[in-house]
Amino acid sequence: GANGGGGSWEAEMLEGPLGGALDQLVRMRRDEGENTGRELRRRLARVEVAGRQLKALSSQGVQRRMDRLRSRLAELYESGLEPQRLHQEAALLADRVDVREELERLDSHRAQFETLLDAEGPVGRRLDFLLQEMNREITTVGSKLPEATEVVVEVKAELERMREQVQNVE
Repeated sequence: GANGGGGSWEAEMLEGPLGGALDQLVRMRRDEGENTGRELRRRLARVEVAGRQLKALSSQGVQRRMDRLRSRLAELYESGLEPQRLHQEAALLADRVDVREELERLDSHRAQFETLLDAEGPVGRRLDFLLQEMNREITTVGSKLPEATEVVVEVKAELERMREQVQNVE
């Protein structure tokens, strides 16, 4: 009947166009998600390449940094620093010039990010967190490795662009 018995003619009239619009919306969101995923992967690949460049830059500068370290330790030794304190200073200075740990963590976060891009369900917050962690590592690399400033700035720019894209991911 006209007043709600069985299916109403209004619902039947809307079902076709509404169903088509919903299907189109789902397709558009899926396509947008795939495009965002591809773009994030491209940027992630640039971060990976930059990580290898930083590793190379780090090992190239090791001799120069070790020379500075030896010089600083010699100054401390000559100042009469007791052996235990000299040992502590040597460890601190060595840590200030070594970026291997940061580069390993950067790569680990990058790999986790890539894995999450294939995950089902909401991953936006976790992606954002990993980007923050990658940014923290690259900032530390920049402070320990002044000769890598250009690459560090490039990575930070990629991470920022990725962060803008991740804001739209559930």
